[in-house]
Amino acid sequence: MDVLGLVRQDHRRLEALLERCERTDDVEECTVLLAQLDAALRHHVDEEEALLYPAFPLPDRDLLARGTEQHRRITTLAGELTTIPPDADTFQPKLHALAIQVRAHLDTEDATLLTALEALLDDPALLDLGRRLEDRKRVVAAQEALKTTTSDLLRSPRRNLKVALAATAALAAITVAALTRRRRPKGP
Repeated sequence: MDVLGLVRQDHRRLEALLERCERTDDVEECTVLLAQLDAALRHHVDEEEALLYPAFPLPDRDLLARGTEQHRRITTLAGELTTIPPDADTFQPKLHALAIQVRAHLDTEDATLLTALEALLDDPALLDLGRRLEDRKRVVAAQEALKTTTSDLLRSPRRNLKVALAATAALAAITVAALTRRRRPKGP
């Protein structure tokens, strides 16, 4: 899939997660959803600033500066929200502020950033960026799986060492595959 489709999918996932956070009245569920939203927003920011933003030519840097500033506000708000208990008086107003910021940011990106990227890059370049984004997602997923496995092992030393070795091998294989793909010479 090309990068535009992947980013739009991520935008829809973020919106759905945000809506679930807003709808739930269960404190425990809200805490879990908010942690997921915080992590998803951080991944969103990382992926866009590492892959999409560098694809823009210099004249469009003002658009990117606005996007980066929106990213900072959103991740700051989300991070602050994770420190507030969902039943606190300040939680709902801050969640509402985050929802407004996220929706405005995603709408702006869909309408301007992705449209501009589509106009600037040809189909092969969009597909290449999409492959790189997918590779990055696989590496991040493998790193998170390894982190979880390692945490589990540290909490329970009797756990099977094979699980840790398998997770490490998976992370190494995904990383090597991603690096190999980037270094592969382009054909005629």
